[in-house]
Amino acid sequence: MIPKFARAISGLVALMVAACAADSSVVEELMVVPSYYDTLQCSELAGQFQGASQRVKELTALREKAGNEPGGVVANALAYNTEYAKAQATKKYAEAAANRKGCDLAKKPAAGPSPHQDVSTGPHRRSERPAPNGNTQ
Repeated sequence: MIPKFARAISGLVALMVAACAADSSVVEELMVVPSYYDTLQCSELAGQFQGASQRVKELTALREKAGNEPGGVVANALAYNTEYAKAQATKKYAEAAANRKGCDLAKKPAAGPSPHQDVSTGPHRRSERPAPNGNTQ
């Protein structure tokens, strides 16, 4: 059985790590693969960059709002910091890849799948997903 003080210490350590996540390059590189962005076309990079920029704005507002409340630092650490770090990293690496490729990030991105769509099979209902041989099931 784990002593109560050990649980409290491990919880405190986890909270401190989560609080630092927003500014950690180590956490950033664990959540986002920088070389992935080199495989994308300019329109895809623009979509990644613009989506991440919007998410950073949303999370910044949420973090500021939570920071003004009692326990806001804890709320930020638990709820927002990791996602904020991921959005910042996505924005950073998409911009860097776009600069290397000479892409214009202000252009409207190509329409693509929604972030929650299963991109491996496309927009099919489970019963209509293509079988590995290309036929529908």
